[in-house]
Amino acid sequence: MECYGGMGKANGLSPDESKNDLCLSNNNVVDEDDLRKVESLSDEDGREYGYVIGLTAEDIMKKVFRSEERAYDFYGRLGKCNGFGVRKGDYAKDEDGSVVRRRFFCNRAGLRDGKHYNRLDRKRCHRPETCTNCQALMSVYLDKGSSVWKVRKVILEHNHELIPTGMVHMIRSFRAISGSAKAHMDGMHTYGLPTSKILGYMAGIAGGYSSLGFTKKDAYNYMDRSKRAKVVDGDMNTAIVYLEGKAAVDPMSMARYNLTEEGMLGNMFWADGPSRVDFQHFGDVVAFDSTYKKNKYNRPLVIFLGSNNHKKTTIFGFGLVLDETISSYKWMLENLLEVMCRKLPSVVVTDGDESMIAAVREVLPRATHRLCAWHLQKNVTSNTNEQMFRDVFAK
Repeated sequence: MECYGGMGKANGLSPDESKNDLCLSNNNVVDEDDLRKVESLSDEDGREYGYVIGLTAEDIMKKVFRSEERAYDFYGRLGKCNGFGVRKGDYAKDEDGSVVRRRFFCNRAGLRDGKHYNRLDRKRCHRPETCTNCQALMSVYLDKGSSVWKVRKVILEHNHELIPTGMVHMIRSFRAISGSAKAHMDGMHTYGLPTSKILGYMAGIAGGYSSLGFTKKDAYNYMDRSKRAKVVDGDMNTAIVYLEGKAAVDPMSMARYNLTEEGMLGNMFWADGPSRVDFQHFGDVVAFDSTYKKNKYNRPLVIFLGSNNHKKTTIFGFGLVLDETISSYKWMLENLLEVMCRKLPSVVVTDGDESMIAAVREVLPRATHRLCAWHLQKNVTSNTNEQMFRDVFAK
């Protein structure tokens, strides 16, 4: 019994292809020639799998790889030498949950979903269509007998023009800001140079913007991420200074934060004076909610809230967590209790996140845990079209 996951229906496996995969992936016969090929490969030195220019489909079918990632690296190098981008496609797992088959596609495979063209509320113009439903691919599978990955199918024909060799490094799957380029930008930005001047200087050295290996947008995105992540000279430092200023004006306001090993902001929690007072009166039931990275810093925002004597929502505190792990949520709950003078809530309501529930059980073992009815009803609404069932469930 095998399960499939990954891409949508545009690149799904056909029934005939699935049958062929089953035959190949269950082949436990050890081929001595395959073993000799594998032994000739180095372990982790990253040596290339041969000269890819001019390889035919028959040549590629003879390739064997130590891992799925090695196969993807080979197909990426094949694309770079021939002028097309690559991306990972769908995969199949065996009954143990291990990936046994994977397909790699040209970056122009598939088509944009038609529903995006039919939206009446769309305000912006459509981006240029880049997908051409290209059928070029390479499919590999794990031969369990020899523990190597073999090529099952390869299609080299493309239905679009290939990128010239001199510009192939600008394809999205091959673009990357090198470590030395990052060091240059960080160093020059430290001395106050704007990003535009830094890029102009680097482009002059490289022989033009097209020779940098990345676009202006990539550079601005990198600098933006650096500013957001660093506590010093970043938005987070501004937030900390602001919260410290609020604490100076209102002695009841409190903020807590920690740093990562790299000196970046880890987790942050804050609550003002009225929120702390409200918690003492209405903190017996606390809703512990987390928005899924909907802010520009791509971090979960945690909101602690409850209901007052007027049946109105009252906020007890906010937090930004580094990630949605048990340790981050534990840190948040422990600091909530510290700021709220160790008052323990009797009931904690969450949206069903497993890490959140585990943290509640560790920090508040005596509190009763309940799931949020709003999230339950939202899940029912999004997963069923039966109006009668939805009405009955709502009641």
